[in-house]
Amino acid sequence: MKNLQLPIITLFTVLLITSCQGNGKQSEQSSAVTEQSDTVSANQSHRRRGPDYQALKQELQLTAGQEKQYDALLEKYRLIQEASRAAWTGADGKVDRMTMFEKMDELRKQQSAEMAMILNEEQLKQYESFTAQNSRRRPGYPEKLINRIESELQLDASQSQMLEAVNRAFEKSYHDAHDFYHGNGELAAEYWKKYDEERKKALKQVFTQTQYEQYLEIVKDITPQGGH
Repeated sequence: MKNLQLPIITLFTVLLITSCQGNGKQSEQSSAVTEQSDTVSANQSHRRRGPDYQALKQELQLTAGQEKQYDALLEKYRLIQEASRAAWTGADGKVDRMTMFEKMDELRKQQSAEMAMILNEEQLKQYESFTAQNSRRRPGYPEKLINRIESELQLDASQSQMLEAVNRAFEKSYHDAHDFYHGNGELAAEYWKKYDEERKKALKQVFTQTQYEQYLEIVKDITPQGGH
């Protein structure tokens, strides 16, 4: 078992900063393209702020009673989301994307739990499938995948803590680069891949060789997120 030390996270942060600096010139070269696409991307982001649950309602074939409860629940969480917006928006109007994605994930889980009390089993399957396909995904490893890695690799408490910290460092770095790749899916993928390489380098120091090989097998199909 390797000794786990906090400096691993510091190292990872340094590697990410170096990566940002290395990509700086490329980001500047793409700025014209990014600026041209900002208006279109901003409009698109408003349209895909979240799943269109009203469109889904038609497919669920709700009873009159269910429809009333369904609409009330959607309105409840719409208001909660609006009230929460200040929590992820700074005084300068800039969005803290880490906070935003974390809060939106939390609200979706809460909404789904309450929706399960309204819908029947088949309707709930449709609802969950629709939500999974239409929700904006976080760029880091999701909770379900983290749990799988921890279980299959049989991580100890320190390793689990480091896995989550390194994954969070990856996610924050990717979010912090958003202004560079916004609206440019190709550039976003380049940032994602570079930060993913550094994430793997950091985790190689956390896991044993056997664990690291298992880890690579588990995440081999994880692909870059878009540049929204």
